[in-house]
Amino acid sequence: MTDQGQSGYYQAIAREFLSRRGAPFFLSPRDLAVIAGWESDRIPLRVVLEGLARAFESFRERPQGTKGLTLAFCDSQVRKAMAQHADRRAGRPRRGDSSRPRKAERARRETERCLLGLAEGEAELRTLLQQALRLLAHETVDEPALEKIDEDVDELLWSRAPRDERDRKRAGELSESAAAARLRLVKDERRKRKIAYVSLYYY
Repeated sequence: MTDQGQSGYYQAIAREFLSRRGAPFFLSPRDLAVIAGWESDRIPLRVVLEGLARAFESFRERPQGTKGLTLAFCDSQVRKAMAQHADRRAGRPRRGDSSRPRKAERARRETERCLLGLAEGEAELRTLLQQALRLLAHETVDEPALEKIDEDVDELLWSRAPRDERDRKRAGELSESAAAARLRLVKDERRKRKIAYVSLYYY
C-alpha cells in the first residue's frame, strides 16, 4: 500500500470510529495497533467499516453505551466480517469465530509458556504476566483488564529499548505517526523476545 493509500485507510477508519463513538476524539496507541493489524492482514476498508457497524450495534444496549469503546473490542466483528467476505467470494458457508473460553485457554497457555522462558531479571514483566494468568483463570474474563496489562507490557518494552533504537524506528517511519512507530518497535520486541499477548482479541 502506498503512503497515500495507507493514510487514507487509517483516516477513513478513524473518522468512522470516532463519529460513532464520540468523545474522546482521538485514537489510542492500542487503537493504532489494531488498524495496523487489519492493514497487515489486507482486510479491505469496506469490510472493516462493516465490522465497525456490527460492533457498535452489538454494544448499543450496554448501560454505558458506546463511550469508552475501543477498536480492540471491534476486532472480533471485523474478523468475522472478513471471514464472511472470504466465504462469499469462495462460495463457502459462513464460519464462526472461536469461543471466548477457547481463546482464554490459548492465551493462558501462551502466557505460561512466556513465563517459563523469562530471564531472572524480568521481575516487572513477570508480575504483569502473573496478573494476567490470574485473570485468565476466572470463568468470566475481565477483557479490559487484560488489555491494560498488554498496554503496561508495551510501555515496559518501550522504556527499556535503547534510545538509538527508538530514534531509528521513529526516523524510519516517517509516513506514520510517532505513536505508530513506537508500536512497531514494541511489536518487534515482542516477536524477538517471544513475549505473549494476553488480550483475547489476539487469539
